[in-house]
Formats: sequence, structure tokens, C-alpha cells
Amino acid sequence: MNKKIFNIVLFIFCLIFGVIIVLGYEFVFNVISNFIRINLNIKESLYKPMTYISMGVIYTGFLFYFFVFFILSWFSSMIFNYIVREMRKQQILPANIKTKKKINFLNIYDDIKEIFNILIRLFFEVKQDKDKFSKVLELHLDPNVKKEIEKRNINEIYIGNKTKTGTILFSDLRGFTYVSEFYSPDEVVMILNEYLTESTKIINKYNGRVNKYIGDAILAVFEEAPKYADYMDQDKAILASLDMQVKFQLLLKKWREKINPLLKIGLGIGLSRGQFLAGNIGSENRMEYTVIGDTVNFASRLCSIAKDGEIIISDDIYKTMENLLVVDILEPVEIKGKTGKYNIYSVKTRKMLV
Repeated sequence: MNKKIFNIVLFIFCLIFGVIIVLGYEFVFNVISNFIRINLNIKESLYKPMTYISMGVIYTGFLFYFFVFFILSWFSSMIFNYIVREMRKQQILPANIKTKKKINFLNIYDDIKEIFNILIRLFFEVKQDKDKFSKVLELHLDPNVKKEIEKRNINEIYIGNKTKTGTILFSDLRGFTYVSEFYSPDEVVMILNEYLTESTKIINKYNGRVNKYIGDAILAVFEEAPKYADYMDQDKAILASLDMQVKFQLLLKKWREKINPLLKIGLGIGLSRGQFLAGNIGSENRMEYTVIGDTVNFASRLCSIAKDGEIIISDDIYKTMENLLVVDILEPVEIKGKTGKYNIYSVKTRKMLV
């Protein structure tokens, strides 16, 4: 309703109210005056002042009543209906919600209460969706990436690239292609899921994190330990690798008992340490948070060299861990995409610290 109509309605209301006051003034004055004279034991000189005071109270209350229940209620109803319409346009409220047409504070209160209940329900629905989405993110994203995304605004999802230092772990199943071809899909999925689940638990246990699963391979990152930390990232990566090999043998025993006693499948692991780039890689329509660089490629090549049960490490890792490791020194190898030969080592065990 526009201002012109509002002014007309207000003028008519004031006119009617003024007519009521004028026409009813003498009658109301006589009623109050007689009531005071008959029922109150006061001096005659006080009759008229008391009557005027009573008239003022009555007319003020009458004016207030009409103002609240007509003008103010009508004005509040206009504001409330406007808010409801806008909330419907913005799809905050359902499109089919209706408000009462009577101009009354009680009706507005009922409408507000109903809308408040709707908003409460919507709030819990949104919260449930957020919690569900958060759990999905935990399953599909690196925990650090999840935390970074949650801190950002809706238009700041992109995560910039960073150069980091740490140890890259690549693991890959030996003979899995044969298993995929000659075993049932349920058996293949069971083997893969149990291997990935247990390996991920071990990697997380040693302060690493899985960056991605590549079929039956795992790419994990052990970032450089924070300043003053009492561990080295390469040491944690080696401990995780040793535990993964032990756990894999236990799983293999279980699979042979459950699936086939002749099941042949193994695990090879490669470790490399150095700098790598972590960030968003992909197209404009789809991006993936991953790690790339020479260190990552080197770890992948070492993993491909590793035989069943082997953990192959680079020369850089061996030099910093030499006093803590029992290794087999392997023949220097050529690495695809790199020049020269590189010293590599097969980790047998890690010495206990005394």
C-alpha cells in the first residue's frame, strides 16, 4: 500500500475519532460528573476537576486503544507481510505459506510464531545437511584442505599452491591386476577396501595423511615436522611403511583363508624426501588438491622398483637415517626422466632407540 492511501486512511480515522469525541463529550461528562457526585464523598469544588481528569484518562485510553489496535496493528501487518513476501522470493520461506488477513496484533503474533517454527526447522535441516557434507568432505579430502576450505568465504574456495618439504610415500599392490581379472568383484572390492582402510589408519597414526588413492596405489604425504618437534617426517614415513607391510601380511593370511589359499598378491612401497608443490590442479570446472614435483615422481619410480614386501628409500633419506636403519644396499638404478644412476636402499627394519 502506497503512502497516499495510508495518509487517506489515517485522515479518515482521525476524522471519525474527532466526531466521536465531540458528539459524546457532553454525555460522557454528565455520566462521570454524576458518578463522582453520588459515589465519592468529596468537596463540591472538586467535582469538576475530578471530572476533567477522568475525562482525560478515558479519552487518552480510548485513543491509545484505537491507535494500537487499528493504526499500529495495520502498520505492523503491512511490514510483516512485506517481510514474508521478500523471504518467499529469496526462498527462505516456503512459497505456499500464508498469513492471516485480519489486522490484529494477536493474528500477527500467531503468524510470527508459525514462521519462527518454520525457521527453526529450516535451521536444523541446514545444520544436518552441513554436518552430512562435512562428513563427506572428511572422506574425500585431505584434513588440512578441509580445514582450509571451512575457513574461507563462499567465493574463496580456491586454495593457493605452496612449496613444501617432506617425505612422499607411494604404495602399490603387486599382482592386483591378476586378482581383478580372475576373482569376483565382491572379493576384489573387499581386498582393496580392507587394504586401503588399514593402510590409511597406519599413515594417520604416524602423522601422515593420504593425499589420494590411485586405483590400488596410495599417495601419502609426511610433511616436514614443525619446529622443535621430537620426530622427523622421514622416520615417521619409514615406521608407517614397516607397519603397513606387517599389516598386509596379516590381511593376506585372512584373505587366503576366506577367499583362496593360493591367492598371490604383494605390497611394494617407495619413499622419497624433498620439496614438492601442494595445491589445486585441474581445469576450470573441476580441481583436485594434490602434490606434484620431482620428489613425488621419484617416490613413484621407487615404488615401481620395489618388489613384494620391499620398502625402497632414496639416498637422501638413508643419509639422515643411516644410524637407525638396517638396510640392503641395492644396485644403483636409472630413474625414468632423470639422468645418471641413483643409490637406493631396501629397508629391513628400524633399530630401537635406547
